[in-house]
Amino acid sequence: MESPHIVLLRDALGGTPITQAEIRDALQRVDRLVADLAGDLQVSYAGPFVGPPLAPEQHQLCVREHHWPRDVHAWGVALCSTHPTHAGRADWRLGGVSRERLPIVLQALPAFFAGYAQSAADAGMAKRGSCRRLREIAHALALTGA
Repeated sequence: MESPHIVLLRDALGGTPITQAEIRDALQRVDRLVADLAGDLQVSYAGPFVGPPLAPEQHQLCVREHHWPRDVHAWGVALCSTHPTHAGRADWRLGGVSRERLPIVLQALPAFFAGYAQSAADAGMAKRGSCRRLREIAHALALTGA
């Protein structure tokens, strides 16, 4: 049985009306889950672009060891700038994006998890539990509307 926050995100992707507060809460939980998985795998991944409609390639979902304020260095996922001056800078965590960008991030999740699982497998991590979990999440999110 899949985690309730993954089910909620899958349902939102399938068109079920879900409040922004519920989506944010689910994204914050997914953020922590990905941090745990990424910390185990330590495989970097540059995923789908999640910029606003007028500049879709402005930000990208990236997994790596991010450098947050207050000297926090931790593996996880973040929306990272692609601007040449700030390339790779982690700007937001999943649950902290703007109201306008929230649906863009939500729509990017299936491709993100599928791509990250493949990237981890390509790095020789296919047999690790963390990689299997990524594939399970990718599969669950691919079943939108199910």
